[in-house]
Amino acid sequence: MGKSVRDIMVKDVITVRKETSLRDLAEILTSRHIGGVPVLDEGGRYLGVVGEHDLIRHEKPLHIPTVITLFDSWIPLELPSSLKKEIERISATRVADLFNQKAPTVTPDTPVRNAVSLFEREDVDILPVLESGKIVGVVGRGDLVHLLVTGDDLID
Repeated sequence: MGKSVRDIMVKDVITVRKETSLRDLAEILTSRHIGGVPVLDEGGRYLGVVGEHDLIRHEKPLHIPTVITLFDSWIPLELPSSLKKEIERISATRVADLFNQKAPTVTPDTPVRNAVSLFEREDVDILPVLESGKIVGVVGRGDLVHLLVTGDDLID
């Protein structure tokens, strides 16, 4: 039988709240050398994740929608909602403005091979480990790399 997420997950989970500023988030990620953190509500309920990808995406320049002009009129070639989303992205100041509410999660019994597949398929920094809806750990890409360093196979 192969390794499960329980064998590699970090149990001392660093979390943030939706109200956490992006500056505080960046300090947490850099000082702790982690790629992302789970977002919890005031009651400790899991809401989603936020990480380096979200901060990097936040710092991208504003994308101005493409338009064509026809008889002194501007016709957008993109939906107006895309510009609204772009403006919301660059004006974000708190975790609530950026975090991914649909990030994949795993359980402690999830095989490591499935976690590897999730990292390949999804563009996530971490995989929260949930048990009965509560956060019990996280797995980051670095945890998988650590298995290689220690000589363990990712999938036994």
